[in-house]
Amino acid sequence: MFFDTCRSKLYNRYCSFGMGIKLMDETSTARGFFNGIKAGTPIAIGYLPSALALGILARNAGLTAWESIFMSAIVFAGASQFVALNLYILGASAAEIVTAVGVLNLRMAMMSSALSKRFAPGIGALKKSWLCFEITDESFSVAAMRPEKRLSFEFEAGLNLPGHFTWIFGTLLGYIGTAILPSTVQDSMGIAIYALFIGLLIPSVRNDGKALTVTAIAMAASAYIKWVPCFASMNRGIAIILSAGIAALFGAVVFRPVRGKKS
Repeated sequence: MFFDTCRSKLYNRYCSFGMGIKLMDETSTARGFFNGIKAGTPIAIGYLPSALALGILARNAGLTAWESIFMSAIVFAGASQFVALNLYILGASAAEIVTAVGVLNLRMAMMSSALSKRFAPGIGALKKSWLCFEITDESFSVAAMRPEKRLSFEFEAGLNLPGHFTWIFGTLLGYIGTAILPSTVQDSMGIAIYALFIGLLIPSVRNDGKALTVTAIAMAASAYIKWVPCFASMNRGIAIILSAGIAALFGAVVFRPVRGKKS
C-alpha cells in the first residue's frame, strides 16, 4: 500500500511537471485577491504595447482622450477595438461596426459559459456577469489551466483587473504620447491591427491545417470582393463580415467533427 501511494504521487508529479499537464484538484478552490493579481500581472504587462498602439490609433481616428478611455473601459477587447477604429476610419456605419465587433466577440460568450461552471458556489448573478465581462483570451487560458476545481470571486477579480487597468492606462498613454511622435510614425500605426492579428494567427495555423485552410479562404474571399469590379464598391465593413462568414461556414460544414472520432 505504501509503495502504491508513492508510485501514485510520483506519477502525478511526472504528469504535472514532466508532461506540462496540470492535474485538477477536485476539492480545492483558487482563492485570494492577491494570488489572482500575481497570476494576472504577466498578462497585464503583455497588454501594454497593444494598448499604446490602440491609443495612437484612436487619436488618429479623431477620438478624444475621454472617448478613447471610455472605449477601452466598456469594450476591453483589443482586436475588436482595432477593428472598430479601422472601420470607423474607413467610414463604416455604426451598424456595421457593431456587427463586426459582435461577430468577433462571439467566442467570449463560449469562454464565459465554460468558465462560469467553475466559479465557486455563492457568487451572485451580478458578480458572475462582471467576471465574464472582464474575461479575455489570455485570462481565460490562465483560469482554465488552474489545477483547482473551483475559482473564487476574489481570485478571478484579481486575475482580470490588472489587465483591464493596464489596457486603459496604456490607451491613455498612447493617446498622449502621440503628440511627441513624428507624423510618419503616427500615420503608420494603422498597420498595428495587422501586426496584432498576425501575432494571433501564426501560432494557431502553424500546426493546424484546418485553421490554415479557413484562414486562406477568408483571405481569398476578401481579395475577391475587393478586386472584382462588381463587388469593388461594397462597403469594407460588410466585406469583412461577409468574408469571415463564408470562411466560418466552410469550416463548419467541411471540417465538422465526426461523432466518436477524435479530430
